[in-house]
Amino acid sequence: MVDFTVLAGFVAASLVIILSPGADTFLLLRYAIRGGRAAGFSAMFGILAGLSLISLLLISGVGLLVSQYPLALDVLTLAGIGVLLVLALMSARAAVRLLQALSEPEGPATVEVTPSFRAGEPFRMSLITNVTNPKVLIFYLAFFPQFLGIANSVVWQLTLLSVAFLVVTVLWLVPLVFAASAASAFFSRPRVAIAMEFSVAAVFLLLAILLAITA
Repeated sequence: MVDFTVLAGFVAASLVIILSPGADTFLLLRYAIRGGRAAGFSAMFGILAGLSLISLLLISGVGLLVSQYPLALDVLTLAGIGVLLVLALMSARAAVRLLQALSEPEGPATVEVTPSFRAGEPFRMSLITNVTNPKVLIFYLAFFPQFLGIANSVVWQLTLLSVAFLVVTVLWLVPLVFAASAASAFFSRPRVAIAMEFSVAAVFLLLAILLAITA
């Protein structure tokens, strides 16, 4: 038996976490703005796949086992920092390329702001960003057990909470994808695209530094 009475409190608490922007949110916004709705939804599915994997680690008990080994968390943290630095570099390179094209004698008329990523990249990078972020695993381990309630089965209760968290995440990310893709025309302007890419690069770099400091 599972305890449904804790769902209201769990969903309310989850909204606070989900609405707080993180690396995956900025990544989804970048892909939705640069690649349109399809790229945005691909990034969303990558985020959901990452969260589903972490949910399985939580439910199976593997996540708790990993968290008890500092070396494992250190490796995961280093991987997370590395991924954030790669994302910062990707955005910075895209901005530099646009800047170089803008400085050509022909000027802005020849600049085409096209997606600077390959097919499958939004899903892949969003998935990797989620699973290599130690804070996500630690959040699951610290947050979900608080809502076990009077459930007879911990496994089924954690499964219920994991599904609820994914549903709330989808309800937030879907309108975010539509909103970001709708703004793609504005962000397709060369100078705006350059400013956005540099800003995204700075955000990812800041997140990498914060992760290193708080590890």
